[in-house]
Amino acid sequence: MTDYTANQIRTFKTYLVFTISCLSILLILMTITSQIYRVNEISYDLNRDYDFKSLQKLYGKSIWLVDENSFEDIYADNPDIKKLSITKDLPNRLLINVEVYDQMTYLVDKRSSTVNVKILYENNYLLGTKEIKFPISVLEILNGPVGEGFNGEIISLFKTLEKYSYIKKDLILKYDGKELIAFYNSGTYELGAAIDLGRKGSVLGTYLEDNSCNGTVRFISSEATVENCI
Repeated sequence: MTDYTANQIRTFKTYLVFTISCLSILLILMTITSQIYRVNEISYDLNRDYDFKSLQKLYGKSIWLVDENSFEDIYADNPDIKKLSITKDLPNRLLINVEVYDQMTYLVDKRSSTVNVKILYENNYLLGTKEIKFPISVLEILNGPVGEGFNGEIISLFKTLEKYSYIKKDLILKYDGKELIAFYNSGTYELGAAIDLGRKGSVLGTYLEDNSCNGTVRFISSEATVENCI
């Protein structure tokens, strides 16, 4: 093969690569700017109302340009949303699956004449509510003060209890500013100070799952108890 022929082949290959690259870029630009691939429908399935007003800005946008960054306002407006999974149903429909943080318990603050009810989520988010309707436990705060890490300890307790089988709505807890007491069916469980509740939860969970104590169990440490069960 002569040098002239080799140069012609190299030139042709370069031209071919350049042409294919240009066509690819052109095709991508045409697809992105095409009116066919514009979002005109957004579907999601929720069991309660969320603030999704910011989704309106996605209508008319190229479906190819929609990504996780497009939903930053949704996360900011709804702190109880853990993750949004997006499916692009071409050419113009978005399907959104919403995953929320788990609800740990109702916090019923009775320290004033006006009872204040909030839902505590696993990410430490508190959502005010006027009624108790979800089948989760209730924690009544009867007296204070409540320490800065109190909610975190309560979350640790309930995350530990998730490993055990019990009826959540039947578990009632009361806090008097010093000690936490749990009531479950015929059993009373004096947990002591609201500290180290993750470890205490392992012991409490065993009692709740067994559900055989008709009496009182007092925690003398995070893992040791004194029973007075019938």
